[in-house]
Amino acid sequence: MKKTILLVEDDVALVDVYKIAIRDLKNIDLEVASLGKKAMERIKGIEDGTIEKLDLVLLDLSLPDMNGIDILKEIRSNDKTKDIPVFVLSNYEINQIPELEQIKPDKFIQKTSINPTQFVEIIKEQLK
Repeated sequence: MKKTILLVEDDVALVDVYKIAIRDLKNIDLEVASLGKKAMERIKGIEDGTIEKLDLVLLDLSLPDMNGIDILKEIRSNDKTKDIPVFVLSNYEINQIPELEQIKPDKFIQKTSINPTQFVEIIKEQLK
């Protein structure tokens, strides 16, 4: 069965790295949103039933048009999306983002602390 991942990331070079790392995983459909607005449209589509549910969201917090925390809040606030696993991607350490205490992502990944192979292993573990 095919799994769908939404990668919300505005860094084009990092998107390319993640795409290359993930492409070897079988049965994965990777969608990319470089703007928070596009990610919110995808989430709203799930909420109103016009788009299929995601299996995983990889969410950068620093986006050019909005804060990723607002996207995470939206995901967690709706019954149709609240159980979608969300892995927050950030260059900051988790203790530097106090808002995450209340919203609780499923996993926090500090971008600078993992390599692409480790990144893929984390995703594979989640999608088992």
